[in-house]
Amino acid sequence: MADKIAKLLAKIPPKQLSVIRSVIAQILASNFEGLDIKVMKGDKNVFRVRTGNYRIIFIVQPSSGPKIISISRRSEKTYRDF
Repeated sequence: MADKIAKLLAKIPPKQLSVIRSVIAQILASNFEGLDIKVMKGDKNVFRVRTGNYRIIFIVQPSSGPKIISISRRSEKTYRDF
């Protein structure tokens, strides 16, 4: 999964990449203030953060904290697997 995320991050324009990286750092630090977060339907531990045209989907595990599952450009397929 980490390889898939790294490949996507390599394709993002530098201006948007800096914003996405700061949001990722905020998520991994469990600092959710100021983020556009919504709970995904069907699972109370899976969330999405909206950053422009990109969506960051992550899970919060009580034992280990947040883990990034997916980063993708908003499309019809973005939420299909969740």
